[in-house]
Amino acid sequence: MAMLEPSGSMDEIDGKQRADTVDLNDSDLVIDISDALSEKDKVKFTVHTKTKLPNFQNSEFSVSRQHEEFIWLHDRFNESEEYAGLIIPPAPTRPDFDSSRAKLQKLSDSESTLTKEEYDKMKQELEAEYLAMFKKTVSMHEVFLQRLAAHPVLRNDNNFRVFLEYKEDLSVRGKNAREQISGFFKTLTKTADEVLLTNQK
Repeated sequence: MAMLEPSGSMDEIDGKQRADTVDLNDSDLVIDISDALSEKDKVKFTVHTKTKLPNFQNSEFSVSRQHEEFIWLHDRFNESEEYAGLIIPPAPTRPDFDSSRAKLQKLSDSESTLTKEEYDKMKQELEAEYLAMFKKTVSMHEVFLQRLAAHPVLRNDNNFRVFLEYKEDLSVRGKNAREQISGFFKTLTKTADEVLLTNQK
């Protein structure tokens, strides 16, 4: 009885997979979150982009984004049939600072029953906990964007370019927001076409 053997060796299969891997050191599109500001229950992230890619309007720019806009971007990738079969980076989790705020409030309420040293020590610990959670939140959002930027297919998505370049709020719903984004797409397309024509001359 003859055994069936795979048509390619494991090295060939691994080689093929390695050819499709993501280069995290690619400098053509570099994204970081240069600043983040917590306002009550929302965090505003300043997304800073440097690029050498011709399909962007500028080589360096920044926009302000909230968590919901990261989810909007993630949903665009997940809902697109064009990316079926590709692994989309997981969406960053929603920032939750409620427990830290509740602890700080509880500490403030019990300030009169504690010595100054106890109060200062507990306050310092809670502030350190809050800061660590804040840094983790920023890092998760930044890694999500960096994974998209490093992917050879996903980095060229129109919604991703809008997320990175469009100065207005993306979570605004309604006809006017759709018209504005549509106009921005037309500008991007026109710019890309101009670059192509210039390169062909």
